[in-house]
Amino acid sequence: MKKAVLLLLLMVAVAASQAQAKEGFYLGANLLFNNIGGDINDLKYGNGLGLHAGYGLNRYLAFEAGVFKTGNDIKSVGGTAWFKGGTIDAKLTFPLTGSHMEPYIFGGVGWYKIAYPVQTIEGYGGQLGVGVDIYLFPELNLSVGLSRRNINFDATSVFPEKKAKVTTLDIGLTYHFI
Repeated sequence: MKKAVLLLLLMVAVAASQAQAKEGFYLGANLLFNNIGGDINDLKYGNGLGLHAGYGLNRYLAFEAGVFKTGNDIKSVGGTAWFKGGTIDAKLTFPLTGSHMEPYIFGGVGWYKIAYPVQTIEGYGGQLGVGVDIYLFPELNLSVGLSRRNINFDATSVFPEKKAKVTTLDIGLTYHFI
């Protein structure tokens, strides 16, 4: 499976068009794979979907907002806990001359919720990440990113205050309105 994914990414990279970070509005969808750790150690890896929208001020700087939802199996009792979030980020792109790939870094803040079968906990925190945009066409790019979220969840009647460290692998498609 891993070899097939790597081969697919290599074929996309070879066939892709030259990168052109865009000014203006863009929309995209993502597949997310989350690993929740820290004080929250009762959840297995989870996966789900996300949506993002952004506005590129120039070729280097964009602001982006996103929402996501992943389902994580609960280790001890079974069932599913839903990890949901909304984020606002600044994205700094590093265009490479003559390349169809553009590396980027991003940072921002988010509001998060984990809905257990018995109760929901909510929190907020910051995030940092790195990734690369691979342009398939001038208007369409494939992105692969890795981020780390540090989240403070508020105490409830069932759960004490918890600090989570969430590592996310994100694979998505983005359409740029030219």
